[in-house]
Amino acid sequence: MAGLPVVLLLAAAATAGSPPTRKDAVGDVYRFRSEARYAERNSDGIGAQVNSQVFELEVLGVSPEGLKLRYTLKEATVSDTAGPAMKAPLQSTVGVSLDFRVDRAGQLAGLDNWPDFKARVLAAIDAKLPAGDEVRNIVHQRMDQAPTDAAQDMVLGDLALMRAVEMRGAVTLGKVESLDARRRPAARVVTETSMKTPGCVLAVHRVTSGSSAAVTQTTIADAEVSMKDGRVLWLTQNRVERAGSAVIDERLTVKRLSAAPAC
Repeated sequence: MAGLPVVLLLAAAATAGSPPTRKDAVGDVYRFRSEARYAERNSDGIGAQVNSQVFELEVLGVSPEGLKLRYTLKEATVSDTAGPAMKAPLQSTVGVSLDFRVDRAGQLAGLDNWPDFKARVLAAIDAKLPAGDEVRNIVHQRMDQAPTDAAQDMVLGDLALMRAVEMRGAVTLGKVESLDARRRPAARVVTETSMKTPGCVLAVHRVTSGSSAAVTQTTIADAEVSMKDGRVLWLTQNRVERAGSAVIDERLTVKRLSAAPAC
């Protein structure tokens, strides 16, 4: 996970007068369902994938520096126009837990069992697909990246999206504009936060847009977040990327399955 974007402008912002969120405790478990639809149209034709995942996030440790967490994919279904082999990467991670640490800002600070996680996932993918298979080779290449990059790419992507809207500390209501220089092209980010249910639920609307001579990207996300524990209740995101005649349209929905704190 990369650093936070640089804030350029605060507009109509105010701090919400609400009690602090409940602190995470060892043993807390959050369960979510993620459903994604991905479609790509280019000169080679049209490709699409639909997948559904159920995953858990368990708190293993709490310290002044941050949290130790465990991510476990519990269920995964995949349908892909490229063929049945495309199911293998996601399904190879089912039941294989990744332990990692985040700092107080929610940024990825380290991985605690990466060698074991990597070995188990690669063994599973090798058991599903023959040597020389293109999908198998792609998974090996991705897993051979720097560990934090590979973890983000293969496992923790949904958590990064959720982290962008979750609460840490005081809540700023109104509109915040920033520049995310990590992206290529660099992206303008406009986040508007409002009170959905006073003292209980926040609504977040986030638009990310960037363009270069070759590529334009627009991502629109909406979420509701519990003010009691700072965690996502639901999130939707639609990302559209255009490069010449090629178009990528990706739609994601994340819903919290575990019980949310009562208002």
